[in-house]
Amino acid sequence: MKGFQYIDIANRIESMINNDTYPLGEKLPSLRVISEHFGVSVGTSLKAYGVLIDKGLLAAREKSGYIPLRKSVGHTAQPVATTAIPAIREINVSRIISKMPVDAGPYPPGFISFFNASLETHMLPFNAVRRSLQKASRDLTGAHLQYESTLGNQQLREQIARLSFYWNGSLSANDILVTNGTLEALSLCLRAVTQPGDTVVVESPCYYGILQCLEQLQLKVIELSCDPEQGINMGQLEEIIDSFDIAACLFISNFNNPNGVLLSDEKKKWIAEMAGKRKLPVIEDDVYGELYFGPTRPATIKTFDKHGWVMQCSSFSKTVASGYRIGWCVPGRFLEKVSQLKATTNVATATVLQLSLADLLSSGTYQRHLRKLRPLLHKQVLLTSQFIEQYFPAGTKISQPGGGMVLWVELPKQVDALKLQQLALEQHINFAPGPLFSSTGGYRNYMRISCNKQWSRQVEQAIRKLGKLAGTC
Repeated sequence: MKGFQYIDIANRIESMINNDTYPLGEKLPSLRVISEHFGVSVGTSLKAYGVLIDKGLLAAREKSGYIPLRKSVGHTAQPVATTAIPAIREINVSRIISKMPVDAGPYPPGFISFFNASLETHMLPFNAVRRSLQKASRDLTGAHLQYESTLGNQQLREQIARLSFYWNGSLSANDILVTNGTLEALSLCLRAVTQPGDTVVVESPCYYGILQCLEQLQLKVIELSCDPEQGINMGQLEEIIDSFDIAACLFISNFNNPNGVLLSDEKKKWIAEMAGKRKLPVIEDDVYGELYFGPTRPATIKTFDKHGWVMQCSSFSKTVASGYRIGWCVPGRFLEKVSQLKATTNVATATVLQLSLADLLSSGTYQRHLRKLRPLLHKQVLLTSQFIEQYFPAGTKISQPGGGMVLWVELPKQVDALKLQQLALEQHINFAPGPLFSSTGGYRNYMRISCNKQWSRQVEQAIRKLGKLAGTC
């Protein structure tokens, strides 16, 4: 699918910065040269450089043109690949979470939290959201005050179906059920295909919210090894399915939370085909799929699903507003069961919020917002990585995600992330320690840093303090 010319040009120049064709600190070609080379207007060239400035890769210097500041690939090694031994395990993540202070805003002055992976207000389409809410509530028929269909608002489902075009899907409104966020979507899908005591395969590390959901449903897990670059081990997955009684698999296919892994299309296709062949439900969490840093939106496992065994889940919490709590799922052959569970859980999702979101999508506001949001997130990820490299102790390793908003940081082995968190809280700083992302409290020397802060000297100082504390643990 052909993209915008200025984005294609920006990606080309970014690649050339990364491979040292244009060394850091040296002048880039002028706007006129870029225009002539690519056969575009000066305005298009200016927009291309603007994208790279927004990412924090370039600076415009008076009388000197444009100068590369940094690469979009890190110098520090990535965290080591996990080597989980296949075994059915109970989940005890709630025990770990119960011992932590609740991390919820508004925060007191001077408090910096890298804990939650959600957009801060400055990153939201605030005025557009306000206008869409006003429009939704002006309906004189009062329809926005009534229960919505269990499946969700028809207009919103039609707009979500159109989004599937970007990941080479072909959904219709009738395939989709609207939920209260991604976690409800995941929970409904899990409840549709499992019973208490069943075993679910997950990747390791795994988002603690997913582990909590599995724990509350009294499910057990087998953790699957995950390479920071290649993702899950397909050979190991096949062995597990052959050796154990598996009720379902649950994967974050695009920019896994916390380690940022993006599964290749080949692996996504293999998983979809395996699900159909073995009649094994695969639940896909694609909540970060829209937050890609590259030129195109990545495909999903659902893209390759031909028999309805893949159950795709997502939401707008990471892209529009977490407070909306609007998610959705495509349950495939399990739609009727998931719909029944939704109806008996909370009847339907809030009508007025669905109407507001449908307006944001149909007006084009959503896509315009994403085109601004992606480079902003990329910039914050790059800046955070840069200062972790600078201030954290030797031996620290950092993920290099191609999307999303979190970094997975492996600290030297002697560092205990839970103790580090306690020390950080005394300095009015918080982050998500690694043991949250394992069913058994593993990853003791890991941490997840959310890159959702508007960059400031205060944020930089918080990273510096964290690094200093890590060096003393």
